[in-house]
Amino acid sequence: MKKIIYLNTIYFLLMGILFSCKQNNTVEEKNSQLITESVKNTVNQPEENQEEGNIKDFQGIWESFSYYLEHESEFKDFNKNKYYKVINGKRTLDIILINHKEDSININLGYLGFLNSFEPHSISSEEKLKNSLNDSGSLLVRYINTSKKYTTDDVEVSANFSRYFEITELFDDNFHYQGEPEKFSFMVDFALPESVFKTLKSLAIVNKFDYIEQFNIRNLSKKIKVKESKTFFYSEMFEATKRKAFLVKGDIAYLESISDNWVKVYYDGKMVTGGYLKRSDVEFL
Repeated sequence: MKKIIYLNTIYFLLMGILFSCKQNNTVEEKNSQLITESVKNTVNQPEENQEEGNIKDFQGIWESFSYYLEHESEFKDFNKNKYYKVINGKRTLDIILINHKEDSININLGYLGFLNSFEPHSISSEEKLKNSLNDSGSLLVRYINTSKKYTTDDVEVSANFSRYFEITELFDDNFHYQGEPEKFSFMVDFALPESVFKTLKSLAIVNKFDYIEQFNIRNLSKKIKVKESKTFFYSEMFEATKRKAFLVKGDIAYLESISDNWVKVYYDGKMVTGGYLKRSDVEFL
């Protein structure tokens, strides 16, 4: 009798161990399956409810910031660097102000487009690269600092891009920038800041590459037209800061910002001149 009880005890112990191992294997299998599905959903096969994007939605000039307007009274940027992004067709111009300093600017050229699935491969020419990117799709793809050979192993792919229209135009591409662990949200801009515009013009001479022309910055920017015979520049938004510099009727300038009675603009003439004009002296284009 004791022998039977002893054997039964061993049997149940063995069954318990086997059951426990089976459960552990099941948990590991489930975890492995979840990881596989997660990768599949975000890279190779986006989820069915993932909305498609279109490159037309992202055209324009964008500025990075740290917090959404819903939570802040104004745009703030506490990220390490400041970014401006120009998207013209599938071409991108990333302008990085290192540590937010206007005298320390890096520029990255790249391409932006969509894929419906992603498989690593190599592209032998810039023309083939452009043709491989779709105008719309579920995966947003970014190539930065492309060289003679384009390898998608190094490319950034995002299935979590989004654009918001609730309060203003906001854009999240879910990419990292300048090798930083931080990510950026972008707000739509009227135009590049005067200081950045001046830098692009200077770099165009050094690099023999016209960034303003190549990225259609003139047409992507908001502008004003002078409607009075003459309007003077002001250093600040009050009369005592009036300067000698002025624009005349018909002159067109880039628009940076608008207030109740003033507009901040810069004029691209023999030299770039910027400041505030009286809002009543101009019309918006």
